[in-house]
Amino acid sequence: MRGTRNGEDCIIKLEEHEVEKDLGVFVDSKLTFKEHVAKTTAKANTVVGIIRRTFDFLDDNLFMNLYKSLVRPILEYGHSVYQPYHKTLCSDIEDVQRRATKQLPTVRDLPYPERLRHLRLPSLEHRRNRGDMIDTYKYMHGLYDVDRPRLEPATSHNTWGHSLRIKKKHCRLNVHSSSFSQRVVNSWNNLPDSVVTAPTLNCFKSRLDAHWQQLPSVYEPSCLQ
Repeated sequence: MRGTRNGEDCIIKLEEHEVEKDLGVFVDSKLTFKEHVAKTTAKANTVVGIIRRTFDFLDDNLFMNLYKSLVRPILEYGHSVYQPYHKTLCSDIEDVQRRATKQLPTVRDLPYPERLRHLRLPSLEHRRNRGDMIDTYKYMHGLYDVDRPRLEPATSHNTWGHSLRIKKKHCRLNVHSSSFSQRVVNSWNNLPDSVVTAPTLNCFKSRLDAHWQQLPSVYEPSCLQ
């Protein structure tokens, strides 16, 4: 590649990298995000270890405050970009929360889904899906001041469902089907009209949580089954 340096023409050699960090997300050449998940879970596990060594005793309230403020944000940062479509990667992320909740004496002997129910702590898998729905609501209602992804309205001859349905496209590759504009379609289209047409974002969150409160995935992530 030709360029200029100090006003003189020169040839700049471009190096090839398998992984590149962009805004805190490690993007690999095949868009598997294995490197990002590995680094993110390692960092989150380190913080969990610091909490364990710092506090001789953790009650439920103290644990929840520490976990939600120090650990979970690490695991959820940039999830709209790196949403893992491999079950093993999803499991690696969920394992951080699974091991963290075992630090609590009150629930450490319970199975993971029961620990989550006791703590009223949704699975990370469920929270990523919930985050996708919140982002979709913002795009569909013009709350994001950015270029919207290709969320095309469904064709008019399909009358089932709500009034803001999104068109489902055919994908040959897993990496395409896991992209934001594709993976949100089924979950969004299956929501009732009263949820997707909520007048405010907070109202949407409340109605979404009420609609999804009985879903098994809230406390039973499919990646660990």
